[in-house]
Amino acid sequence: METQERINVYLITGFLGAGKTTVLNHLLQSKEGQINVVIENEFGKASVDGRLISKSYSEMYELSNGCICCSLDEELYDVLNMLAQSEKRPDNLFIETTGVADAGNVAAIFKREDVGKVFALKHVICIADAETVEDYLDETNETIRQLVCADLIVINKTDFVSPEYALKLKEIMTRVNPFAEVIFSKDGSIPAGLLELPARDEQSIAASGDGVLLGVNKHKIVTVTYRTDNEFYKDYLLHTLNVSLMIHYRQIYRIKGFIKLEKSNEKILLQSTGKRLTLESHGTWETHEPVSELVFIGVGLQTPAIQRILRPAIKTISAQVRAERKAIAENQAL
Repeated sequence: METQERINVYLITGFLGAGKTTVLNHLLQSKEGQINVVIENEFGKASVDGRLISKSYSEMYELSNGCICCSLDEELYDVLNMLAQSEKRPDNLFIETTGVADAGNVAAIFKREDVGKVFALKHVICIADAETVEDYLDETNETIRQLVCADLIVINKTDFVSPEYALKLKEIMTRVNPFAEVIFSKDGSIPAGLLELPARDEQSIAASGDGVLLGVNKHKIVTVTYRTDNEFYKDYLLHTLNVSLMIHYRQIYRIKGFIKLEKSNEKILLQSTGKRLTLESHGTWETHEPVSELVFIGVGLQTPAIQRILRPAIKTISAQVRAERKAIAENQAL
């Protein structure tokens, strides 16, 4: 039996009026000639955005009785199941969420092992209205979550603001989400080929020390980086972080970073998507003295609290092992 290619998934999020449907139309046009499926999510029974989408798709499913990130899980799974069992699978699936959706919870669905066998989440794209996004950051938690879960942020409608303010917005977006690629757009268009690039999982966050508060901006978003040359107990780490995500979900918006687990030289990418935590191998460490680094993004976060959460999962490396590692590194440098 011939193995079918996985379906590429592009999740489009952003607050109300940011231009998500316009961006979706541009993306559909860029994939013209391929088999494209659209899932459009709206509140209420009457579809408005569905009628605004260009016809560059094979099928469109409208989920309009609630928000896809919470009340429509079963309906979404039904659509995904139909696509998975299609005689000829589509090439691309585009999902446009409501303006108030927690896109992290939608993205988390595609991190499930069974779903990931059929669907490949390529990008979470957040559309930010250049005129209003800064105000929404102060007023709505939804905007913050949408920006933080994205790997591509499109600052849209830049022709309505000054070039200086657009650059200021880019700095704000980078502080809110240091993992995302941030680009400008006047009309919702995205440069050709950008969607083919992988998400920036190799993004490095510069910091030092055993727990560093990188900054608090005026929108109360905090970035705390925890660094250690000790190792992590895998089971303890997963347990303590999963519990923290459940209990402190209104505070912890995202966790991401590379870690070293005990009895392993694999370089592991750990990240949270919504309330789901995933581990993914990224080869082996290039050094004999690896440093694990986890970045926490949220509101009201404090370095001592992060240290307290992680402490049970830390396996302290003995002075003898450190010395042996240092000797190996020095010998290789000769």
